[in-house]
Amino acid sequence: MNDLINRILRDTREAVERRRKAKIPERRSNILSLSNAIKGKDKSIIAEIKPKSPTDGALIGNRDVVSIAGEYAEGGAVAISVLTSPYFGGKVENVSIVKGGAGVPVLYKDFVLDEYQVREGYGSGADAILLIEGISPVEELLDVVADLGLEAVVECHSAEDIEKAVNAGAEIIGINNRNLRTLAVDIETTARLAEYVPEDRIVISESGVKTAADAQYLFDCGADALLIGTALMRSENPREFLRACSYSI
Repeated sequence: MNDLINRILRDTREAVERRRKAKIPERRSNILSLSNAIKGKDKSIIAEIKPKSPTDGALIGNRDVVSIAGEYAEGGAVAISVLTSPYFGGKVENVSIVKGGAGVPVLYKDFVLDEYQVREGYGSGADAILLIEGISPVEELLDVVADLGLEAVVECHSAEDIEKAVNAGAEIIGINNRNLRTLAVDIETTARLAEYVPEDRIVISESGVKTAADAQYLFDCGADALLIGTALMRSENPREFLRACSYSI
């Protein structure tokens, strides 16, 4: 595993241990279905709030998460992914802030290592939780997610990951085009791996979209939805970028 990822995992474990001392907030919002949102549109985009990148630096500028979420919703995003890791400029509180005004499902995105994070995401208003094969205890946490009435996106990086996720009962498979060992991004990853996902599961292609043409290519490869972060955060007009990706021909 890449040294950066190892540092993130170490710090995440330590942060979770510290947060255990605090009471998880009581959920006050209805649960919205991520899978239904994706199925309700031909070309679905999950727009990510990513305040900074560990490799590229600050992305948010002088904006705030509320204004960004509003732009995403206006642009037609079917859901909003909220990065909660400090390495990405995130914090758990952003989940409840976004949920309060987004009107679309919210994905809690972190390196989820512990049941506490799932329950924390639920209490903060998340509708879905990202789990990562090879990092998260997927089979165990899928049960927790289901018990809470949420959905899970299980991120995979290989055919073996996909097989494990499907066998564990994952209904939404994320194919990450970023290699966690090298951090290199290759959208051909989705082209190679999508065929391993059963037709009755939802496929989300994550990372690597820079243009509407990239989006069209990934939809053509079998993705039901795309998760786009950096390109949207860098865009001068996120609404138009979302529309271009959603309606590309």
